[in-house]
Amino acid sequence: MKRYSIIIALLFSSALRAQNPYDLYSLSQQKLAEHDIPGFLQYAEQAHSFAPFDLWLTANLAKAYAMNGNKRKCIEILDDLSVIGFDFKIERDSGFANLWKHSLVKEISARAKRNSSVQTSGVAFTVPEKDLIPEGIAHDPRRNVFYLSSIYKRKVVALLPDGSTFDFIPEAGDGVLSTLGMKVDAARNHLWVLSTMQSGKARKSEPGEAGKSFIHQYDLATKQLMTVYSLEDTLKHLFNDLTILLNGDVFLTDSEEGAVYKIDIKNRMLQRWHKSEMMYFPNGITLSPDQQYLFVAHWVGISRISLADTKEVMLTTKAKTTLTGIDGIYFYDNSLIAVQNGAGPQSRIMKFELNKEFDTVTKATILESDHPNHNVPTTGVIVGGDFYYIANSQLQSFTPDGKIFPDERLEPTYILKLPLTD
Repeated sequence: MKRYSIIIALLFSSALRAQNPYDLYSLSQQKLAEHDIPGFLQYAEQAHSFAPFDLWLTANLAKAYAMNGNKRKCIEILDDLSVIGFDFKIERDSGFANLWKHSLVKEISARAKRNSSVQTSGVAFTVPEKDLIPEGIAHDPRRNVFYLSSIYKRKVVALLPDGSTFDFIPEAGDGVLSTLGMKVDAARNHLWVLSTMQSGKARKSEPGEAGKSFIHQYDLATKQLMTVYSLEDTLKHLFNDLTILLNGDVFLTDSEEGAVYKIDIKNRMLQRWHKSEMMYFPNGITLSPDQQYLFVAHWVGISRISLADTKEVMLTTKAKTTLTGIDGIYFYDNSLIAVQNGAGPQSRIMKFELNKEFDTVTKATILESDHPNHNVPTTGVIVGGDFYYIANSQLQSFTPDGKIFPDERLEPTYILKLPLTD
């Protein structure tokens, strides 16, 4: 998502104790507008020092260096960004004008363009329902049916192999809110659906629904609701994504609280399982095949959490890449497949290869970047050796007061298919 990391951090900046880097970023932009170029650099440096993992703040610092005549530092940053795989289009930004004729700028710009445009996905399905605004996708291997969530229409759509659809859950059926992450438990023939009322982007809502979140469990054979889980407290919750253990237990992220919750399927109990200061806005979640670790994507990066004792470590990387701005995340072939929609100006699908301890990224490969159908890709599902993902959730297709764009400004929903094997 364009500037997604900045938007999310503004929403959840209270978690930062020392100083908010995004307030500092705003001050840098104010100084730039006032043509106070030294002040622009001062606040750009301070903002970056508090959030050096944020590439938008990194690019902002490069611009501040350029405008203050420090060409060497600016080029070093731009070179790193181009290798990581993002094109910030410096040739169109007058803030870099004094570097345009520098001998290295053309090379860096060409590398940035090349690394930020990798297109290997093809369209698997086109769903004509333009105002669906899907966020989650799941697959039922027994019936070869996909399920799409809907933030705007508060429902779940079943997508059949021939491309036809029907509403598996009708709008606001069974009390579902804006539907987000979903997973099929194929062993038990169940569909798990997370829903929340946080964004104000639902077509229908009631005041009492704000800040609520639910987990709905469905029987796929009968299409009937089995159980609804929720928390009876006064806190705001945002149940976002989930993963399922072999024994049927469910782990899910609560982005609002910054926590991971667990459903004990045997005892039908929902309770907070892990919360830490390391995780800001936890989102995507997946399991290692040996069922020893959870991987949780959040604003700062990716955490590996031990199921045995909840010990949490942040993944490090030996590759020149970024582990931020990730929405959906999935374990595949000793790697993490990630939908990275908020790290930089281009949305992309990444493959992060791991060491044997699962705590370090040894290689980062851009599988897809800047596809013409991308408009805030969010989540996907691995089917065999292919990755099916929502290419255009259109989550930004709302006015500031929460009204959805008119039909002519919306597109059908595209589900792309990306081969994960050569």
